[in-house]
Amino acid sequence: MSLVKLVPAHHFYQRLLQRINFSFVRPLVAPFYSAIGRPALDSVVFVKLLLVQHLENITSDRKLVELANLHLGIRAFLGYELAQPLPSHRTISRTRQRLPVAVFEACFTQVVGLCVQQGWVSGHTQVVDSAYIKANASMSRLQAKRSREAAVVTTTLGPAKAPPVTASTERLRHIQRFQAASRKAGPNKPGQLVRNLTHYHPTDPEARVAFSRASRAS
Repeated sequence: MSLVKLVPAHHFYQRLLQRINFSFVRPLVAPFYSAIGRPALDSVVFVKLLLVQHLENITSDRKLVELANLHLGIRAFLGYELAQPLPSHRTISRTRQRLPVAVFEACFTQVVGLCVQQGWVSGHTQVVDSAYIKANASMSRLQAKRSREAAVVTTTLGPAKAPPVTASTERLRHIQRFQAASRKAGPNKPGQLVRNLTHYHPTDPEARVAFSRASRAS
């Protein structure tokens, strides 16, 4: 009995196999495959493995092969029967190293385009992932931005080359009241009276001041 018959037709990888034609892969990588020597890893299988690795959020080739060995749906997606040995994780790593980045980018673009055609991908939702990275910048070197509203001045006006204040007039007044209250409360603490709306770092303009939820006022 074929392994494909053991996997439900509505299973994700079966649906992916039925909807996406991976025949574009072989002509794309043909210039990097030799016609002589030992048979290389099938380029279609290689691209499918990379796709599984992404979809399953796996960062290790060894873990990828372990999962594929146990998962009937992934085996059927790759075109391997139950008793057929999967490629070694070393083979996957070597194949990845020998192909240029342009090949991976072309495969990614093609797969995403096919998913768009099938209605699986749309531009209605945009997600941004980010992480805090400690900046190589000193709090003591922060400078004031240029004020756009001369009538509302909360700090010393910055030099002409400084970026403009990004806060509205109402927001600047709120910051001004907060600064006044902080001065009355006690000694100034580092970062207490500076805000990303009104200050910047001259040597690292991309750096931002981070605030805890309790102290955030801008």
